[in-house]
Amino acid sequence: MAKEFKWGIIGTGGIANAFANDLKHLKNHVVESVLSRNLNTAKSFAMKYGDCKPYDKDKLFFNDSRIDAIYIATPNTFHAGQSINSLEHKIPVLCEKPFAMNLKETEKMVHASVKNNTALLEGMWMRYLPHIKFLNQILNEGHIGKIHCIYACHGQNLKGVKNPRLWTKQLGGGALLDLGIYVVSLSQMILGTPKTILAKSIFTKEGVDAKTSMIFEYDNGQIANLSCSMYDSQPNRAVISGENGWIEIDPTFYAPTSVKVIKRDHKEIIHKEDYKGHGLREQALEMENCVKANYIESKKMRHSDSIEVIKIMDIVRKKISLSYEN
Repeated sequence: MAKEFKWGIIGTGGIANAFANDLKHLKNHVVESVLSRNLNTAKSFAMKYGDCKPYDKDKLFFNDSRIDAIYIATPNTFHAGQSINSLEHKIPVLCEKPFAMNLKETEKMVHASVKNNTALLEGMWMRYLPHIKFLNQILNEGHIGKIHCIYACHGQNLKGVKNPRLWTKQLGGGALLDLGIYVVSLSQMILGTPKTILAKSIFTKEGVDAKTSMIFEYDNGQIANLSCSMYDSQPNRAVISGENGWIEIDPTFYAPTSVKVIKRDHKEIIHKEDYKGHGLREQALEMENCVKANYIESKKMRHSDSIEVIKIMDIVRKKISLSYEN
């Protein structure tokens, strides 16, 4: 049996629980400890995951020598500071998306990873999933020819969700950072960084974007049409169209799903979705692989990818006049 890979988790919310539960599908990954600002909250979380140890003090948590890697699942504004703290303790970090609030924070995180020779992975779980591996293979083999357009949307009616991280400006709330990051990351993975960005938003009374639509134009005439919304339910699908056909990722393009390739000659290639569980564990496995190989970044999403994605996000925020600074 493989040696246990032990996780420390910072945060006790929904995504932290989803990650911890998905680890149960792996034989050798366990939750070793959890850090929360409130010890009772940490204890409640720990009770659900075997011998998980609860902490409310940073120093005690980071000095737990049994931790192999840390998963950061806190509000967006805490990501950079907690990641850098972890890396300075030479503990590998898997940080939830968005990686950071802006480019400056992201560059500091990457610098800390390089300086301490310690792995830092962005928790853009979509990038590590089986159907994305299939998608990249199809694109690399040229099945649809030159890509001309990407359409992707991510909308959920979150009006009834009272979680402050979604709606509070001081916590980096809004549709763009929470939902739009997925469509931006998908387009960056496939087409790279656009030369021109157009963006428009509808804002909440709290001053964060409720809906954002984006058009990215690239040097060779490629276009990405992207949207995100916290007000309405969207199909959450992606379509990649090329000269010789198109690819449909539907439903929920960023989660384990099926992929259909439709070619001009009417031939179809289908990747069937038979995945068990949430899908968050694939990034945990990637972290284990990176640690074993002494890599400080993943080939599936390099530091340079995280930097380019946040650069794009910064430009979009500038276009829609969304600033999180007081």
